Amino acid sequence: MAMEGLRTGWRCFSLAFRREVHTAFRKPIIHWLGWCFPLLLFGIIGSNFSEGTLLELPVAVVDNDNSPLSHQLVRKLDAGSHAQLFAATGGLAEAKERLSSAQIYGIVYIPLDFAADALAGRQPQVTFYYNALFYGAGLYSTQDFSALMAELNSSYRSIVAARTGKTVPALALATLSYDSLFNASGSYVYYQQFAATIHLLQLFVVTCMIYVLARSKPLIYSSSFSLSLLGKIAPYTLCYTVLLMVELALLVWIFDARVVGNPIYMLLVGFFYVMAAQSIGLLLFTFTGSAITAYTLMGILVGIALTFSGTVFPTLSMPPVAQLISNIEPLTHALSAMFDIFLRQVPGKPVISVCAILLMYPLAAALLVRKRLPARLRKQEVVA
Repeated sequence: MAMEGLRTGWRCFSLAFRREVHTAFRKPIIHWLGWCFPLLLFGIIGSNFSEGTLLELPVAVVDNDNSPLSHQLVRKLDAGSHAQLFAATGGLAEAKERLSSAQIYGIVYIPLDFAADALAGRQPQVTFYYNALFYGAGLYSTQDFSALMAELNSSYRSIVAARTGKTVPALALATLSYDSLFNASGSYVYYQQFAATIHLLQLFVVTCMIYVLARSKPLIYSSSFSLSLLGKIAPYTLCYTVLLMVELALLVWIFDARVVGNPIYMLLVGFFYVMAAQSIGLLLFTFTGSAITAYTLMGILVGIALTFSGTVFPTLSMPPVAQLISNIEPLTHALSAMFDIFLRQVPGKPVISVCAILLMYPLAAALLVRKRLPARLRKQEVVA
């Protein structure tokens, strides 16, 4: 009796699986949701981060001194990798106007008599303005400035002392040493592009899940509804898992990223993450009155997932309520595990723990929709 039930369940699963594969291959929209549009977006995002970090950001220079020292400062700052300097002919007012209209990222202001004051030991002040509304872009344009000013102060210290007839005292050689762990290059490939790849996958998984379920009314006539449902969504679980692995492989082959951890762990986390994302689509479809409503709520939930995943704001800096929302989202757990595997060696135990957490989402969804989903599928709905 039990064996007969298993055989019946397997027949329902395999029949639903084969039918869905056959149907999916004949539907252009499934191809667009399954791999065309995700890979297209991956390429566009990849082109944004192709340099790995922000380079040659436009910065205006207001040089009121026009001395050899000010020219040396501008020349060396322009030779750095983060800022590309050009003269603001209209003065500080014009430069601030261009900064406020997002035409430049920063302004270097060199005051009048800069060189004369420096050689006289009067400590002139060079100011670097940047627009904080640009977040990382504005701040990155200043990266070479502090080191350059320290270099100029050091080189002109002895010159100023000689001109004033004073002896330069010996300074203690106190040094500050700091290192960036796991992503020493600061490359965006390892953070923003990587996070965007995983986040966008959730968007397509949930969208595809709602689209497929909206056309799944025949499932209610199956002798094993649950296994037929699993067979219908299983091809998309495999498809999106493979898609994620392909995109991560492209990060390695095209963008020269390096996976430090075990790639098998990435496959495991990716598989359970796709199932967790599918469970969100299942819940949205089941507990909404129409697919349009489900799509609308999907946009809200995906936006919340990005906000509280730790990518935009660090999770540890969030208030308790925000941390609770963050921990509810499967994206948070998947990103944390993927970052660890991508950037450093991690043992298998924490990876298994994350997979177990992600597995809780489809299990919880199965309990919540087991009675309501058949009724939802019986509801008449106009679909394209």
